[in-house]
Amino acid sequence: MFRKLKYSHISSLSANYSTKVSIDPNLKESFDAQIYKPRKHPGTNRVKIASIPADIRKAIKIILDDARAKSLHQESIKLKNHLQSRLLPPEEKEINLKAAQIHDSISQRTFSKINKELSQEELQNMKKQVQNTVFNILKTNVYRWGNISYDKPTSLQYLMTRAAPEYAVLVRVLDEIRRVLPDYKPRSFFDFGSGVGTGTWALNTYWKGEIYEYFCVDTSAHMHDLARLILCEGKDNVELPYKCYYQRQFLPASTDLRYNIVLSAYSLFELPSMKSRLETIQKLWNKTEDFLIIIEHGTNAGFRAVNEAREFILNLPKDSSNRGYAFSPCPNDSVCPRYLDHQTPCNFLMKYGSLGYHSKSEVLADLYTYVILRKGDRPNDDPQWPRIVRAPIVRSGHTICRMCTAQGELKEIIFSKGKHDQTMYRCARSANWGDLLPIK
Repeated sequence: MFRKLKYSHISSLSANYSTKVSIDPNLKESFDAQIYKPRKHPGTNRVKIASIPADIRKAIKIILDDARAKSLHQESIKLKNHLQSRLLPPEEKEINLKAAQIHDSISQRTFSKINKELSQEELQNMKKQVQNTVFNILKTNVYRWGNISYDKPTSLQYLMTRAAPEYAVLVRVLDEIRRVLPDYKPRSFFDFGSGVGTGTWALNTYWKGEIYEYFCVDTSAHMHDLARLILCEGKDNVELPYKCYYQRQFLPASTDLRYNIVLSAYSLFELPSMKSRLETIQKLWNKTEDFLIIIEHGTNAGFRAVNEAREFILNLPKDSSNRGYAFSPCPNDSVCPRYLDHQTPCNFLMKYGSLGYHSKSEVLADLYTYVILRKGDRPNDDPQWPRIVRAPIVRSGHTICRMCTAQGELKEIIFSKGKHDQTMYRCARSANWGDLLPIK
């Protein structure tokens, strides 16, 4: 199913430091003519901080006030912490292997203490005792996964604690498409695990008036109710502002209809196994006309889910309907070097304005991991600039940038005044975590 992972030897830092780079020749004249500046070039992130739009925020306040949701504040914090600490459900093979190892250890320890021949009844009792011990150890050593039932109180808690960071992350990720393809105008949107509707809000930030169909899938009827109520400014019995806005509790079986943008944001952890996750990803890819976007929390588990989906799509048979490539954040379609070399997540940081319902609004930050997969072949004119995958280390006279390159490698380069031209040095100096650096 997946490409064979080859664990390459990590090159020394000194070798990375000596890498020779230069500004992309296609941009050199633009920098010289000051059309682009080092602080603002085509590779920089344009969304530094995002807050929920005022009309959405107002609707949320009306809904929360009507529900007397201030009493849910502490529970919403617990829900947030639980969501950020979740792991993927353990696979049956993993559980069986761990059970066999524990069983062997307990059996050896138990039977080694016996120095007499056991009767058949005694032997059966001993085996039963071993099995009970194994079961009790498994209960404490195997992650107890469970999907979350979003009833009305839980849905309100989710709205209070997750709407603001999710909206900000979605705006930031969607801007990757808008920055590279400023003339792109999607006409349809499919949101798997749509929740309270953050995907719709974010999409309308850039393409409001362009979308003729919104299709939202979520198993929770209460989430659907909240999403509709927010779009109707917190008022009941009001007509939705969008004519073609559909809500369903399950994925449609038909694959005839395709959507320009298909989104799965913070939804894969609700699926019970790798098999169900990959089956869902395949269905979403089949529904994709242009872009499939997958976003999860920026934890190791979240990155594992996103990378699993990325590998699955890029490893599909390359027929006309399956062909695709990593549009962002990856400048390559290779096996992720961040996962191979360091076993740490490829994640990014997004600042956002909090909802400000229970207390004053403040600027917070959220870690996320994502991939945008685009249908078709990678364009020949794709510059494939390296992506900065950790916050640059800025020092007096030099800057250290850690990047993922078009060759599928992690590189760490020291940019200094003495060894690099002024434009390149200033680009590195002003770079941020998640930016593309326009170098070759």
